Amino acid sequence: MVSEYAPIQPATRPTLARLASRYDDSPGLVWQHRSARFVRRYAPDRSVAPSMWHVHLRSVSSTNDYAQALLSERSPVLVSAEHQWRGRGRLGRSWVGDYGKNVYCSLGLRHSAPPTPQQLTALQALGCIAAHSAVQHYAQPHHRFLLKYPNDVLAHCSDGRWRKLAGVLVEHTFSGSQCQASVIGIGINVEQSSFPPELQDRATSLALLGIHCSAEQVLEQLKQQLQALLTVPAGQLIERWRQLLQIEGRLLTIVGREGTWRAIALHEDGRLEVMQNGVRLFVTDGDSIRYAEL
Repeated sequence: MVSEYAPIQPATRPTLARLASRYDDSPGLVWQHRSARFVRRYAPDRSVAPSMWHVHLRSVSSTNDYAQALLSERSPVLVSAEHQWRGRGRLGRSWVGDYGKNVYCSLGLRHSAPPTPQQLTALQALGCIAAHSAVQHYAQPHHRFLLKYPNDVLAHCSDGRWRKLAGVLVEHTFSGSQCQASVIGIGINVEQSSFPPELQDRATSLALLGIHCSAEQVLEQLKQQLQALLTVPAGQLIERWRQLLQIEGRLLTIVGREGTWRAIALHEDGRLEVMQNGVRLFVTDGDSIRYAEL
């Protein structure tokens, strides 16, 4: 049960230095610090540059917050958990899920120089591409996935409806006008067999789609994708994101606006340009748009 794992308080939160000091090559070594678990296979993978530390927790309030706290020790760092009780999505929405059934993880990056708007957009692209690739890895030919602007992976369900399978939340830390660090939070519904009534029409999982794999397997696949994508230039990430979104030319409705709009361009700063009867708008809030065809 979730309650058997005490929350980690900031004063007792383990640093990577402490974790590393407890790590050796002993088979099956597990170091436990209250709800933290550091296992041999989560040591830094030096076969990929830059090396990425991976810390796995049994339970935590938010993997995004934990990754942010560890960035003073190491970058990049990946934090994952069996459960998080204060996970969040865009616009402060909660991300809910059962213990051990889903992927909850965050990739933290400390910037050595102020990133450009293109580089910040590329972080959104990186998270979306990795999540999409991780679920696609276990899919059969008849499974269909759609990346919805800007950060959701939707799955086509047996009743003909599209439901949310995964989501990405990117948060930045600024000092004045300069971005110092970024955290890419990713949640993927894997073995979840049911959802609260208010989410049943909007959410699904790999298990409900008939895809049988464990959260641990999907997490490992996601980790491999993230490691590989860290070396890809920003422009290439955004272009791949654009290809997966397939949004240019799509008909949309916009909350607070009359009629149907057509998406005409996804810009490298992440803005979506739409047009209606010669009138152009730039959209940055993906939650305000609806795909007319879905």
